[in-house]
Amino acid sequence: MKFLLLLMLVFASTGATGSQPDSSVMVLDEIVVTAERVRHPIRDIAASVSLVTAKDIGRTNARTATDELSSLPGVFIQKTGQFGRTDLDIRGIGDRGTKILVLVDGRPEKMSLFGCTVTHTLPVNNIERIEVVRGPLSVLYGSDAMSGVVNIVTRRAKEPLEVSARFDYGSFNTRHGRFSAGTRQDGFHVLFSADKAMSDGHLDNSQYNGNDISLRAGYDMSPAFGLDFTGKYFTGIKHEPKKATDTVSATGWNQYNRGGLDLTATGNTPLVKGFLKLYRTFGEHQFDPTDGWHSQDHTDGALLHLHRRFEFGNLSQLGFELKNLAATRIKSDTDKPSWGRKEGAVFLQTEQTLGLVTANAGARLNWDEVSGTSFCPKAGVVFHFLKKTNLRASVNKGFRSPSMNYTFVFPPANQDLKPEISWNYEMGINQQIIPGLNIDVAGFIFQGENLIETGTNPEPPPLYQFQNKGSFSFKGIETGIIARLKPLHSRLSYSWLDPGVHTSGRPGSKLDITIGVDLSGLNTDISFQHISDYYAEDNSKSPIPSYSVVNGRVGYSRAGSGFFLSVDNILRADYDVFTDLPGNAAGLYKMPGRSFTVGVEVDLKQP
Repeated sequence: MKFLLLLMLVFASTGATGSQPDSSVMVLDEIVVTAERVRHPIRDIAASVSLVTAKDIGRTNARTATDELSSLPGVFIQKTGQFGRTDLDIRGIGDRGTKILVLVDGRPEKMSLFGCTVTHTLPVNNIERIEVVRGPLSVLYGSDAMSGVVNIVTRRAKEPLEVSARFDYGSFNTRHGRFSAGTRQDGFHVLFSADKAMSDGHLDNSQYNGNDISLRAGYDMSPAFGLDFTGKYFTGIKHEPKKATDTVSATGWNQYNRGGLDLTATGNTPLVKGFLKLYRTFGEHQFDPTDGWHSQDHTDGALLHLHRRFEFGNLSQLGFELKNLAATRIKSDTDKPSWGRKEGAVFLQTEQTLGLVTANAGARLNWDEVSGTSFCPKAGVVFHFLKKTNLRASVNKGFRSPSMNYTFVFPPANQDLKPEISWNYEMGINQQIIPGLNIDVAGFIFQGENLIETGTNPEPPPLYQFQNKGSFSFKGIETGIIARLKPLHSRLSYSWLDPGVHTSGRPGSKLDITIGVDLSGLNTDISFQHISDYYAEDNSKSPIPSYSVVNGRVGYSRAGSGFFLSVDNILRADYDVFTDLPGNAAGLYKMPGRSFTVGVEVDLKQP
């Protein structure tokens, strides 16, 4: 009932009082995404897809790309504070980011050793948009896309001269700066970006210092052929505060250095279109002496993707992917054990449109040097009615090949492990009420098997061993409403999740509301999030108090320059977030109280 009343309030606030378009409505451009590897209108995709634009990011105080996703339906963030970890869960599954595939311009951002994404190495300084697929999509994206895919698309220079800068200062002695400069000359473009963030943190031992640089450059030799290069490097140290239930002081810290490079050749001919991407990701990670961990890793990969649209309404895709993953643990100058594995795949998908119906089917055959061969299918259909209503249904299988920490590194290692598996069954509807007001509702059943957990070794030693023994069965509903009216814009999302017995750290109810106004250079935004049905243990044990957080921002911009003031946690909510860290670090972490940030921005362009 509360949710229905809230929907009524949103309709009232946006002026949706009738079925006829209002002259004050600002009609949205058709939203096009590449979530299915080829450009599609978002309403034509059978999967559930969310989009965050650079403008959306600029209206928040998000520090990292993943932090910006916390208000999306079906997405929850586990974190230890303002900086540091922002681990994603999509539809209740994330496992410290290991079961969600995070990409930067299509390049996987994964530690090959642990199979996870170091999320705080992804600041928002050069992002054009973020596409989020809620639910598995391993047919097109491969291993790790068990519960979702996040693709961060970086900006290209579009003008002969582009220079932008931002500096902000806030509570807890937080200092943050961004800078970018670029140019586009005929077919050549280059954009350099840098990001620097420092903070004393909101708790003892929660200080942070991160540095990031990135470069994107390319040359379009002709309409049929182009080259594009992207590269980034991050170095930083973060301290982890104690849990809310701990009585002893925290001393832990983590040093992360991570980078990525890729070169992409694109082709656009009457016969076939596609790209060839060659990439490397690499990193070095060192934890404090009480832990003693020090490691290096890298992944070399190649991805070939081809597609063709036929005149009879068919779109066919074909792809090949190869990976070589390697890692080394540095114990001393002489003791440096190393591990590696290779992975390869071929995938295809065909999509056919007949009148009001678009159907697709696809499959991936994946080979892993350790876990063997696995087959992954998918199917989906979209029904278009009256140009304003789209019904969709899909079945997708996801998988995750065992990472090297499970198969080689630690004493419970088991080289007989098989890939973890997930299945997602989904139906949804996207409805345009009036131009500028859209509602999207999705219901799903999400199941997993062969999850890797620790069990008793039938042939010790060691006493315990990693085994494929875990499973889950979730169901849920996700609702999203987006409204754009002059000068108002608003977004509402509500997510309901039934995780069965697996309730630890998975909120059953999440409500997000964002309302903003743009008027003569003045922009104001206020956001609200409510979390409930929240537990620290499985089987609905150890309930975590429900909480509501309100954030606000006001800014003024004219001729490319401006300033802003943001206030997070305006009502000073006293709340904790459960974060599933390894070992004894898992538990509740106290979030900051009310905090302030003031900043200035300059954006200069020469057309």
